Amino acid sequence: MPVRLDNPAVNAIPRAHIHCTVGVPDGIARRPVPETQPNGTPAQVWELATGHDCMITMPVELSELLLKLG
Repeated sequence: MPVRLDNPAVNAIPRAHIHCTVGVPDGIARRPVPETQPNGTPAQVWELATGHDCMITMPVELSELLLKLG
């Protein structure tokens, strides 16, 4: 079920996208990331060279990335 965020303050929240680049199944297309976030800043896209379970396969790298973003 889609989530509706009706409060305009939601657009002020910064966003980051983390793409796991290994093992993407055939026929699966990554949803495009808009160049600009709703708050007007450039999109942040980070990549980890692992599969979907990055918290298991690359916990240190994921933690470092999340700390950098926080």
